[in-house]
Parts: sequence; structure tokens; C-alpha cells
Amino acid sequence: MNTKQLRLFILIADIKSFSKAADLEALTQPAVTQQIMRLERETGSVLLKRKNKRIEMTKKGRLFYKFAKNMLSMLDSLEKELRIIDSPDEGILKIGSSHIPTSHMIYEKIVEFKEKYPNAYIIYELNDTENISFMVENEMLDMGFVGAITDNNLNYRSFSGDELKLVARKDFNIEEKVSLAQLKEIPLIINQKESGVRKFLENKLIEYGMALSDLNIISEIGLPEALLSTVRMGMGCGFVPSIILDQHMKDGDLKVVEIKNFSAYRDYYMITKKNVALSSLAQTFLESFEFQP
Repeated sequence: MNTKQLRLFILIADIKSFSKAADLEALTQPAVTQQIMRLERETGSVLLKRKNKRIEMTKKGRLFYKFAKNMLSMLDSLEKELRIIDSPDEGILKIGSSHIPTSHMIYEKIVEFKEKYPNAYIIYELNDTENISFMVENEMLDMGFVGAITDNNLNYRSFSGDELKLVARKDFNIEEKVSLAQLKEIPLIINQKESGVRKFLENKLIEYGMALSDLNIISEIGLPEALLSTVRMGMGCGFVPSIILDQHMKDGDLKVVEIKNFSAYRDYYMITKKNVALSSLAQTFLESFEFQP
């Protein structure tokens, strides 16, 4: 089968007429019929049938129609990207990020880039670290910005960072300083497993000879902001990125609990797939960032 056959099939299915399709395509009706018959032979399925002098799709025809539309849409997008892939100021730029506290920096970069390159079409995906990494690895995104290293098939470049801090409500019954042994007894609220914060915390604990299973985890919450709201209610303590925490400490209802001989500084990363060349447009976007050595 070829794209001409697919487009002809979709046209007939849409207008429900062989003769009208022939007129629109400047073909004879026998030629149109022959193309559809050939398509049905190749698929081994009856795709169209006559009903009350109208053409309708069969059940298999409806399934084929859906996939044919998607296939042609992908081909059209591919042709468009191939035409503009080497242009430094035109094309499609696909960016993703997890819910990292530095997302505002990425938003600002996108706005500045769009002002400078108005012909660029920018697609932005917001998801958790695990999904953003998956999308970059499978080339659904040109690049991503995440808070943890999760995939050996990706390149990681640090562009910012902060520190995870243990926080509690001001009147929560806990000492100002605790040991790692005491940490095991504290009721903890943690982020869900797909989050970069949790993955980083899990890896950091391993460095200190501990595991998440050693902790007294009482609840899992999605985003750091939501976790912080739960901590404010006094249900337990939680690890929160300092960039977020610094914005909330001024309210006076929270306190930071120091963990003796424990440091949880982390980097934020820009990720790309290994051995895949970026378009000129994507490369130009990355040049607006300052990456750490």
C-alpha cells in the first residue's frame, strides 16, 4: 500500500462516494475502484461496503481509517520537520520537565526564546521524572529537565541545584537536631515513587547505609507543595527542596529539623538521548542555559 491509496481511502470514507472521489482526484471511477480493491487485497479485509446507495466503512474499515489517519498525520509531520530541521530559527521544539522547583526558569527561557525566534513552534510537556526520561529516551521529546538520574541511555548536564531539608510544623514534637537512627522513628510523608525528589532521597539514603524501608513512612503525596501542605497540618515530617521551602518559611509555622552528619544537596539536570544529534533549533535553545562543569 502507498500514501496515495491511504489518502484515497480516507477521502471516500469521508464523502461516502466513489464517483465524487474520482471527480475530486481527477481520476476515472474504475481507477478509484481498482485502487481500493488493491488496498483490500493487501490488507486481506473488506474495508468499504455499499448501503442504501451510499458507501460505508466496515468494522475493519473503521479501524483501518483510524490508523491510516494517524499514519498520514505522522508522515506529514515528518516531512515538515525534515524541511526545517536544519533551520536555526524555525521548526518544532519539544521540551519536557518534571515538577522541579526550577521550572520557572524553564518557562522564562521558553518565553525569551519564542520572542527571539517567533517561527519556532514549542511543545512543552509537564510530567514526573520517570515519564519525562522515558519520553526523551524514546525521542518523543528533544530534551527534558529533571531532578534525578534514572536512565543510563541519557546524557545528564547539571544546570542548577538545591538541598532537601527535613521540615515539620512549628509545634510538632521533634528535637531541633536528630540522628540518622532517630530519623527511622519519625513519622514521614514522602513523595510518590515517580518523583525526582523521592528517587534522589532513596539514592542518598543508600549512601548512608539506609533504605526507604528503614523509615517510618506514613503517607505518600504527589508534589512537594502538596507534601508541604500536609506537613503544615501536623500529620508528620517531610523532605522538601530548599528552593520551595525558603518561600514558605517566612510564614512562621514551619521549622527545619537538622539531621546530624547528613547532607542532601542535589543537582537538577538537562537530559538528552545519547548518540542522537539535536536539531539546530534545539541546540540554540540549550545555549541559553549555563551548565555546571
